[in-house]
Amino acid sequence: MLNCVIIDDEPLALQLMEDYVQKTPYLRLAGKFEEPLQALNLLESAQIDLLFLDIKMPDITGIDFYRSLSHKPEVIFTTAYSEYAINGFELKALDYLLKPISFEKFITACNRVRDLMENKNRPVMAEKDFFFINVAHKMHKIFFDDILYLEGYKDYTKVHLTSASNPLLILHNLKYFEDMLDKHAFVRIHRSYIVSMRKVTVASRKAVTIQQQELPVSDNYRDTFFALIEQHAR
Repeated sequence: MLNCVIIDDEPLALQLMEDYVQKTPYLRLAGKFEEPLQALNLLESAQIDLLFLDIKMPDITGIDFYRSLSHKPEVIFTTAYSEYAINGFELKALDYLLKPISFEKFITACNRVRDLMENKNRPVMAEKDFFFINVAHKMHKIFFDDILYLEGYKDYTKVHLTSASNPLLILHNLKYFEDMLDKHAFVRIHRSYIVSMRKVTVASRKAVTIQQQELPVSDNYRDTFFALIEQHAR
């Protein structure tokens, strides 16, 4: 169970976020506030795992308020103004939700937080660096680090590898690989593409480059992709 706090100066937005939290089984609402400073005592004294924080507020911005905290929970910024996104990611926010916020976007962001927290608490064990998969009735060994990107074609997926000039065509859809692969090492950027974060050389809001191949980044996956990039930023 993740203890969360909501801060938003708009009562309707605050109520919507509270409703979303109550629908999410692994979230517990520890407090909700229209004024950031009213939340300060709770945030400094209690074990708060996740903060939903509006950015544009009258007396202090959510970004400045978050910077001021001595104990910083994981944060998901919420706002109606897209120009604040980069500032939010500079603070290593786990996600950035643009109003009006749908429950689908909300639960996707929360699932990322839950997965991150579970991974932090999971014992470190030796993991395989490869897997076997059926390709044309033969079992092929694929090293995770050999994967450049995966390209979906309905029920099939092309796996592009550094060690092969031609991709492997595998009878599994892209969702199969999305569920199987490490979500911190491989990220979906488009309904048709999953990329290896190690192999991305250039990234923009619209595309990524892997070995001179430019792949599109779609609106549905952009925020999650850039949140992951910020985790690796220095």
